[in-house]
Amino acid sequence: MEHWIGSWSASPMNVWPGDAVLYGFHRQTVRQVLRLSKGGERLRLRLSNEYGASPIRIGAATVALAANGSAVDAATIRHVTFGGERQTILAPGAPLLSDPIELKVADLEQIAISLYFPDFAPIETYHYEAQQTAYVSEFGDFAGAAELPVQQTSTSRYFLSAVMVERGPGDASLVCLGDSITDGFGSTVDGNARWPDRLAERFAISSRLSGIGVLNQGIGGNRLLVSRARGANALSRFDRDVLSFPNVRWVSVLEGINDIGWPETMLAGGQEAVAVENLISAYRQIIARAHLNGIKVLLGTLPPFGGAFEGQPLRTFYSATKERDRQTVNAWIMTSGEADAVVDFERALADPANPSRLLSAFDCGDGLHPSDDGYAEMARVFESAFEALLVASNPSQLRIDGGGGRMVR
Repeated sequence: MEHWIGSWSASPMNVWPGDAVLYGFHRQTVRQVLRLSKGGERLRLRLSNEYGASPIRIGAATVALAANGSAVDAATIRHVTFGGERQTILAPGAPLLSDPIELKVADLEQIAISLYFPDFAPIETYHYEAQQTAYVSEFGDFAGAAELPVQQTSTSRYFLSAVMVERGPGDASLVCLGDSITDGFGSTVDGNARWPDRLAERFAISSRLSGIGVLNQGIGGNRLLVSRARGANALSRFDRDVLSFPNVRWVSVLEGINDIGWPETMLAGGQEAVAVENLISAYRQIIARAHLNGIKVLLGTLPPFGGAFEGQPLRTFYSATKERDRQTVNAWIMTSGEADAVVDFERALADPANPSRLLSAFDCGDGLHPSDDGYAEMARVFESAFEALLVASNPSQLRIDGGGGRMVR
């Protein structure tokens, strides 16, 4: 019997007018490089036109092992079919799943997916902050070419939302649901330095965790309760971004800082302010929906954001009142016992001398988003909490390494 798990993902989102994006593709090939968390011998792609208003024709699609830049290993190029056909229609408002693709890929190996659009393909569904270079060709179908004649590049994802791999019956996936901190904003472009990437690296070398795929379902600017911009809110997209994947056993949730920070800024007015009790209700809903589907929940505390965007127009993202809300939310996360485990990202990233701020070594420079080292520390702390969740419940093992991982019963 086939057993598929998610190995890579990028959550589909709407185009926000504030973001500078490409208008569309016309008779062009788009090649997107990504690194799988888990490999296998058969793959399946999931594309999405969820926010599109019209059908989009795909004239050709291929998968290959990535080489340097926009190049691929020619010997590994595989044509992708959909219902046995190489050409297909990406329907408006819907996802599209490919047929299985025979291609042997190792854990943590990079692949390149090429899509040729013979007609005009308006960009209405994409993933804005990919932290990875996408390559857009000159006019022509170059999906099957080893070298792509590049017209321009982008750091967004287009229509591509997931890659699944066929694995053994005991393997499963962890979904990391979050905002820009999970999406990896501020991390090195093309460096695979987001915290879920670093976690996948740790899992790959662990004898206990090596069968687990890691899916990054972070969206920059995303919120728990408001969907005015930057993707559907976490409650709305939970079914699509978590429950629609096969063999998900765990979900990590790190969201809420934008619900607290966005109101009273250039991004959102005071009318979008969210009460702490409503944030807690949202966490409870996510936990309940996950548990109903047999999925365990690891809830992350909100990292410090003191001084975020100092000297910039967005400086009102932080205030003393918002800091109190963050601390109240974190106190509930740490003490409620409603999630299956808690990951204390706040403790892991805070400056001991000024706990309302990120440690300077873990700050990418804006006071809100971690640096590459900060994301690596998040992965370390998460792995500790995750290991604790997997061992037999033992009240004497509530803390792991003193590093922020806490198991709750």
